[in-house]
Amino acid sequence: GRTGSSLADDFIASMIRNSPRRRAKAVSFVSAATEIAFALGAGDSLSGVTSICDFPPEARQSPRRVICRSRIDASTMTSEEVTRAVKEIKKARDDSMIRGKGDGPPGHWLIDNDALAELSPTIAFVQNTCDICDASSDDVMHSLSESGLTAQCHIVPVAPTTLNGVLQSILSVGRALDVEEKAKDLISQLERRLDYLETEISLQAVCSRPRVLSLEGLAPLCSGGGWLPDIKHNAGCEDAMGDTGGCPPRILTWEQISTADPDILLISPCSASPQRTMDELHLLASAPEFWALRCVKGGDVYILDHAKFSRPGPRLVDGAEMLAALLRGVKFDGGTTKEWDGEAFKYECDVSDIQNDGTKTHCTTELAMRFRSCFGGPTTSSEKHLEEDTANVLCKALLKRCRVTRCTIPGFPLPQDRSAHTMVSVTKTHSNDDFILLFGGEADDGSRLSDVWKLTPPSCGWNKVHLSNSTNPGLGVLPTWEMVRCGKIYGENVPTLRSNHASVVCGDYLLVFGGWGSNNMDPLSNCELLHLDTFCWTHCSTIGGLEPSPRGNPTLVFFELFQSAILFGGWNGKCRFNDTWKLDMVTWAWEEITFKAGEIPAPRTDHSAVLWKRGVGLSNDAMILFGGSVEGNTGASSELWLLDCVLNDESYWRWYQLDSVGPCPPGRTSHAATIIGEGNAAKMIVVGGNDATVGSGKSGILKDAWVLSLSMGIAGKVVGKWEKLDWSGCGIDRCRHSMVTIGQGGDAIIAVWGGFNGVSATSDDATLYMGSVENVPQESTVAETSRIEASAAHRLQERWEAEIPVTLDDLPADEVTKAKRSKLPGAMWKALHRYAVSQGRDTYIDPSSGYSVFTQLYLKRKACCGNSCRHCPHGHVNVPPKSLEDKGAAANDNTMKKSLDW
Repeated sequence: GRTGSSLADDFIASMIRNSPRRRAKAVSFVSAATEIAFALGAGDSLSGVTSICDFPPEARQSPRRVICRSRIDASTMTSEEVTRAVKEIKKARDDSMIRGKGDGPPGHWLIDNDALAELSPTIAFVQNTCDICDASSDDVMHSLSESGLTAQCHIVPVAPTTLNGVLQSILSVGRALDVEEKAKDLISQLERRLDYLETEISLQAVCSRPRVLSLEGLAPLCSGGGWLPDIKHNAGCEDAMGDTGGCPPRILTWEQISTADPDILLISPCSASPQRTMDELHLLASAPEFWALRCVKGGDVYILDHAKFSRPGPRLVDGAEMLAALLRGVKFDGGTTKEWDGEAFKYECDVSDIQNDGTKTHCTTELAMRFRSCFGGPTTSSEKHLEEDTANVLCKALLKRCRVTRCTIPGFPLPQDRSAHTMVSVTKTHSNDDFILLFGGEADDGSRLSDVWKLTPPSCGWNKVHLSNSTNPGLGVLPTWEMVRCGKIYGENVPTLRSNHASVVCGDYLLVFGGWGSNNMDPLSNCELLHLDTFCWTHCSTIGGLEPSPRGNPTLVFFELFQSAILFGGWNGKCRFNDTWKLDMVTWAWEEITFKAGEIPAPRTDHSAVLWKRGVGLSNDAMILFGGSVEGNTGASSELWLLDCVLNDESYWRWYQLDSVGPCPPGRTSHAATIIGEGNAAKMIVVGGNDATVGSGKSGILKDAWVLSLSMGIAGKVVGKWEKLDWSGCGIDRCRHSMVTIGQGGDAIIAVWGGFNGVSATSDDATLYMGSVENVPQESTVAETSRIEASAAHRLQERWEAEIPVTLDDLPADEVTKAKRSKLPGAMWKALHRYAVSQGRDTYIDPSSGYSVFTQLYLKRKACCGNSCRHCPHGHVNVPPKSLEDKGAAANDNTMKKSLDW
């Protein structure tokens, strides 16, 4: 036999010993333990983590698996929603105990026992401090028992409640992962940083420590306990409630807060970003006691990102340094403070009036907009995100984000995310009242809506609305959402729940027709009216017994010249329509228009239509129709039609297809269109939409905007010229949205809201995207055509960069089981690829290597890149052959690929 080993043997043994799977012997059910492991350079020791383990970002990436998920995603919920969800879980648990079925785990967390058994860890990090922030130890111990791992798995508690306890936890994690010396070094580094704070603060002339109250919850009000009093002490402050390190958090009343009279108020709800906290400030601003606080009157209120304060890991020292810099003026180098951009915001107290006795009155509206970044960067975290996404285009983009305020009435909501709704611009000339009205639509859960919302301009008017990439806003420059409490005629069941309907302003009324009802199965013909002065709903009772058939996705425009609404197209789930109907708003009678001559548009749905006012003295306004899904065609249409209407004589009405100059926008459905101006100055704007032939899901969303300039040519012929607008980034990446024009001429503003992004309803947090079309870029036809083609190619090629790849956790359980049973090589990644393609996704994560792999769906959209892609649909035609034999093999690849089990 052999007495020694070769260098090759040693190398292979070392590779096996140091492979990620072999080194990964621990699972972490504690986000702080995960953070500590990575801080010690031992992240490879973890084979499983929880959905909360989000720092560092690679913590949840392959080869680690997410084996535990919370039933509550606090990062995406409001404080009130979190409170309700916790109560529901606890109630379900209590009910289970009463029924005698309470011998299982608490059930706050969902743990994958099969994955746990497969990983077979020998170490598990657990905690019992908070069942919401991390998995409860009871849940974990029950799963370990169910998986048969109790005997082999060493349980390491990581549940510190003080800052010193955090340092001890670092040592415990280091010992468990065989990196004790690194743990001691890290502790020494953290202690030196804390010593620096103590030294700097002791040298200051001011000896008294400011009394600081920190709110860790807003619904209900909750003070931060645990390690937070220690952080305040190390930052040169003291807890305003007299709490010390290790004390539990406690629910507070306004009376207790007023009695404590803090010098400084810190607002940092657990799991909340600064943006979410700002969106919830109405919970504080609605209380008179808040405005009476001395710290509020003096402007000593801060909003902080929770990450450096709510998790007992090494970043708590970062939090202490941040507080010392903010509250005690301790100096740090520029690199340190740069890392805090967008994480701390200070209230800029605004005095609206000074009384005769010297007392100050403070403005109590738009509270969130008076917080300014303490360390540079944008005013709010949402603006930081927007600037990062569109840093290269904001300087030239004309569509910009406009934040919207909410009332400070307790519990006053914002419009929920939705698509397939309608939005109209209302101008009340007798009251000089301009506003936007939102109605109905489809919520993200598929339910239909019938709520009405009014968006009113700021006091300075729509043309002075603040946009996010300009200077910081002052007061009175933001529009405000208001839910309209509508009435209805006695005995009428209105308004109808609906989506995909059409609506238009007809004088003093909002006219609504069609759509899909609450069951999403039956198209509607319910014609309903909302009076725009009284906001009272009623059925639109028409005479004559003739009316359009039920349908969804039609269009409506209103011809003021002859007081009639024009309806076109739509579909009923079986066929599309191309009938044209006129509703006379004086006689309240429907009439179907018949055309004696000329072509008419093919049946279609999901198109757009706008009214073109020809100008003063002209008696034939026109309806401009664009795009849609046409009967008998597989792709989206880019047809442009004009309905030429002669006043009070439908016998002369006619359709004709409009010729246009310049490159035509790609075909689309479910887009939005609006029009600015009249006569030869008119411009139709088209934004977003969908084209299923480009791809499914997000890949089918068209992220562009176009303008059609309209004018009367020789012999009365209408001339249209298409140009691509230089709009980009957020706001146009959607379909099934709404867009309106506010005002006219040079002061006209375009507003976009809501829609569907290919996966879910867009989450704009009630934010509008607004812009203008002044100075439309003039480019040559050749240059513009080139840019369109380049833009389309870029849209398809780069979409994968922003997409989260499909992972093993996304694969349905039955597919995982099949792949595990299969004896074919690569069964698991083949299953992943099949699933990714079925979901319209561009990439997936290879479970064995952890690399991101392109799917065939993505690769079909471009030529062979020559990199031997696993799922190349082109037969690797551009892969350089290594030999003549390889070249022959490459030639045969194209015939072989059809039989590949991908």
